[in-house]
Amino acid sequence: MLQPRLNRLLLLLACIGIVMYVGVNALYGLRAEETTSTENPSITKQQAADSAVQFITDRYGAHSPKAFVVYQSKKGRSGYLQKENLSEAYAKKYGERFPIDYYQVSVVDPVSKLHYEVEVNYTNAKIIGWSETNTVSTAMSKQKADILAKQEIRSQGLNPDDFIAIEKPADQEAIGTTLFYEKQTDPVGKAKLQVRLDFNDKALIGFNILFSVPASYQAWLDQQDRSAAIMTWISMGFTLLMSLAAIIYAIKFRKQIDFRRGLLLTLIFITIYITNNINMYPAFKSMAGSVNGDMATLVASLFMNLVTMLLGISLYLALAAGNGLWESIGSRPWPSWKERAFGQEAFYGMGRGYLLALFILGVQQVLFYAGEVNFDVWAVNDPSDSMLNMLEPRLFPLMAWVAAISEEATYRLLGIMLFKKLFRSNFIAIIVPSIIWAASHTQYPIYPVYTRLIEVTIIGIILGYVFLKYGFITAVFAHACMDSILMGMSLFSLGRVTDVLAGIFYIALPALVGLALAWLHGKRRGPLTPGEPPPRLEAL
Repeated sequence: MLQPRLNRLLLLLACIGIVMYVGVNALYGLRAEETTSTENPSITKQQAADSAVQFITDRYGAHSPKAFVVYQSKKGRSGYLQKENLSEAYAKKYGERFPIDYYQVSVVDPVSKLHYEVEVNYTNAKIIGWSETNTVSTAMSKQKADILAKQEIRSQGLNPDDFIAIEKPADQEAIGTTLFYEKQTDPVGKAKLQVRLDFNDKALIGFNILFSVPASYQAWLDQQDRSAAIMTWISMGFTLLMSLAAIIYAIKFRKQIDFRRGLLLTLIFITIYITNNINMYPAFKSMAGSVNGDMATLVASLFMNLVTMLLGISLYLALAAGNGLWESIGSRPWPSWKERAFGQEAFYGMGRGYLLALFILGVQQVLFYAGEVNFDVWAVNDPSDSMLNMLEPRLFPLMAWVAAISEEATYRLLGIMLFKKLFRSNFIAIIVPSIIWAASHTQYPIYPVYTRLIEVTIIGIILGYVFLKYGFITAVFAHACMDSILMGMSLFSLGRVTDVLAGIFYIALPALVGLALAWLHGKRRGPLTPGEPPPRLEAL
């Protein structure tokens, strides 16, 4: 039976990480401010659907309508408020009536075939706005529409005398007769409350609340998104070149490479990823929009599965060629199952992984806090990546293993060796693939986008040195432990006992995997074969 032997350095780093994490959270508590955005709904999706169906039935006489619910967020509004430190002011004036985050309910009348999008406050089930999304070919006179518009504004608890008619905002598309009004009092910074009302030739078919944001902010945001897109494309380009290099080396050293290496990890990667793609159906639905939404959702799902298969091929090349390249210079960062060292590497790699994950989480928390305090870093909720937009949120933390396996294989096992051959320097061989890896993370809605590049590069450098010191298995466990802790803790926020228990399970999952691998391998462990390197003796 393997007995743990503590590595004092790693234990010290873990303690430092815990102190940093707890200390920064304490500082966040002292700076706590009321915000406009939360991912903690007070009602269920079924309650939101019931509220929306009842509203459409009462207002438009729908016949047994069907409903589908997704989580949505006013990302543009949220970003402006955070960038200008106006979140608290917005919360006091409008947050309860017009929240940033809400449920969007697609309601379809099976008799009339009319399709409605209803925005539901996810804290109290009240209707925020709605619109009929079918193509409207008929229009109402603007004079009549203006009268009905002011009546609706009043019925929504707003004073129509506070509003003036405005031209159509540049980011809006009109259907039938569409009127826009802007509130002249109580702005939040430079953002003013606007109302959009849509009409066909007979009645009001849509009421939505908008908020204008300054053109200067929108220009800044567009520039940030362009920068993130450029960095993401650059990362994809270099990653493709690395994959091409892996193909070339695999062909060149085909007689020395064991092409069975990596098959099981690739299968695990593809299985979890495709399961996640299915689980993300509501997220694809939220991105698809209301026009041809079902077809767009299907196309997005099929496209993601195709991308997953391509990523699986790239991962397999990184595993097989990367391992072969290291073995070509007499190094074995990744023992095979047949080797006596494998079980010990899995056991100690798991232990090191947890200690290193605690240190990395502390470093990451310090970087987040420093960025927020010194560089005005802020983030918005992204519905396309939210657990609220998953069929089963408790499956999401499995993606920790997808990230750990694929990224450590591509940017550490393969990447470090490729750049080590080019530059003959361990430091450059670590930092270059770390930058490439970090650039692929800038598409997350964290601004300014360059701060994400810096943060992930630093984490990549740490993982790079972990790989060189302890090998591939430890690097994978460190990455998996870090993501499993974060994803497991995110389940706690959903509030249900089953979610909390699932979160605890995922935090413990790397330990279960490491112990299971060591136990299973120990049952078939035999004496060293001739020429087989002895097991590593490093402690946890």
